[in-house]
Amino acid sequence: MIKFMKRRYTEWPILFVFAIILMMAPSLAILKTQIISHNFVKADSTAVEKIFAKTKKFCFGRFIIDIPEESSVIYGSIQLDGELSFFRGKARDIQFLVSRQLEEIAKEKDYIPDYQINNFPLLGKKIDGVVPGQKIVFGAKSSIGYSIYSYIPIGEDLFVHYSPYVPPEHDEIPIINSVATHLRARSEQEVPADAGICVEGGFLSLQPQYENIQIGLIFKELPDVRFSIDMRKNQKYLPEGSSPRKLRDEARASAEDLGLGSLFARIKVLREGTQKFGIWEGEEILTRRPAYKDETDAHEFRFFGMGSINDNFHPSVDIRLDTGVAINAKAAVKPSITDEEALALWDRLLSTIRLRQPNDASPSKEVKSRTPLGAISKSGEICPQSGYWECIEKNASTALIVDYSRRADRFHR
Repeated sequence: MIKFMKRRYTEWPILFVFAIILMMAPSLAILKTQIISHNFVKADSTAVEKIFAKTKKFCFGRFIIDIPEESSVIYGSIQLDGELSFFRGKARDIQFLVSRQLEEIAKEKDYIPDYQINNFPLLGKKIDGVVPGQKIVFGAKSSIGYSIYSYIPIGEDLFVHYSPYVPPEHDEIPIINSVATHLRARSEQEVPADAGICVEGGFLSLQPQYENIQIGLIFKELPDVRFSIDMRKNQKYLPEGSSPRKLRDEARASAEDLGLGSLFARIKVLREGTQKFGIWEGEEILTRRPAYKDETDAHEFRFFGMGSINDNFHPSVDIRLDTGVAINAKAAVKPSITDEEALALWDRLLSTIRLRQPNDASPSKEVKSRTPLGAISKSGEICPQSGYWECIEKNASTALIVDYSRRADRFHR
């Protein structure tokens, strides 16, 4: 059984200052709200400019961001009408993994009362999907509905599309097969030109009902800095409860009840107010929290934009930056950058987040163009593909055809 234990955005120690009620919350006396209209980058930094001397485009979801060439990307949750996970080089293990999953599912029958077991006729079953090699397995972790696993081998890699809590009366198979048929492999370097969603190891040319893409950046030159993006397609309502200002007020009230008001007043607010970048208008608050007990001082930046209702191209966005991170612990080491450098890094990254356009496209370095089989090359030209070439000249002598008409190409390159 594949355990879905990828490193997720929510598992990183990057909870914003407002969520850490037992630690600190800003005092109203030091928070001055202002309307910010940015000319990126306001805080110039030589150190940050060096990091961005060489950049690369990175495609995530329907969007793109320019990041330092030496930075690494870690995917969190990918929700596309179900959770999509990527396992490099695991396609060859699909039979073993499906068998392990079925063993786990056999234990799940205990979660369903005997009087309801007949409502789950597919429990423990395995069927073929529409994609070659695709296997669909039916489990149930409760009497609420099926847990459906779709194993999709693409080349040497394996994707698993997981749909939890599917009501027994609901036919989820068309959705599962639609994801499988619209999914293809993609290298990290490729930025597609066509419409769709960039996911880890692949590209989905589909417009699902629900979308949520989470990624995090780690910088080679700044190992204690974490930058993360969480994009979610809104459904019928906007996530107004995630407003940084509202969370701040709630945290402040809780902190005062705990007698920690004086500690909160020591937070340094670098910038706060309404912020606009790209297609989003939202709230930004950038702080540096003081050292406390065994924790060092550290930066905690956040921007939140609500987006629009039911719009794949204008999702809500939650962007965060933390410094002082070590071994998945916040404020564990002294920050490697100053306030000015943190602001410069933040502004530089935010200024490049944009909806992917056709002119952003770049081909995968791992995918080489191939001449279609059956194409004709002139005498003296290099054979466009490895294999055999054949003389089609009708007037060639019999001896020539016998000896040379079919020859292994040794000159392909």
